[in-house]
Amino acid sequence: MTDNSLLPPLLAAEKHFQGLAAQAARLQQIDLTPLLVYLLDMTEASALPWLAEQLALTGVNGWHLAESDDARRAMLKSAITLHRYKGTPWSIRAMIRALGFGEVTITEGGAALKPEQATAYPDGETHWALYRVVLNTLITNDQAARLRETLAAFAPARSELVALDYTAVPLRYNNQTTYHGRYNHGSS
Repeated sequence: MTDNSLLPPLLAAEKHFQGLAAQAARLQQIDLTPLLVYLLDMTEASALPWLAEQLALTGVNGWHLAESDDARRAMLKSAITLHRYKGTPWSIRAMIRALGFGEVTITEGGAALKPEQATAYPDGETHWALYRVVLNTLITNDQAARLRETLAAFAPARSELVALDYTAVPLRYNNQTTYHGRYNHGSS
């Protein structure tokens, strides 16, 4: 016996429509939440790389730096805004924040140079295009190299990154972490 509650009483008596009502009842039992991919908090983790490709976050646009599903979801949520403001200091801050590295300070112009870095840029007229990012989180050398690639994609085209500075977050000598090539002395 089929459930004819989907049919009006006049059509429920017809045998032709009873099969159609049974099929419609089966379709209503299907879970459609996997199809709602733009509800990022409900989307399965296996779909996130496909959404990153669709929203142009793969390659040097930061996807390779997102190490957790929460960071990936945060990047996907802010992807359109990030691309809208790409090439501004705000996009640099927003990208680093979305990746889970916290708040940063961006120093632009000649103030971005420390005395030891000024020798690499002897022409004082180009100092206006230089910037330095001061992080409040310790990062590895591998993360620093990838972050440099990502910042090159999101920074203004005229600008050049002088240094990623994380000396404010020292690496303690407590036998938990060591300078074995994974970390350095706070700037890259």
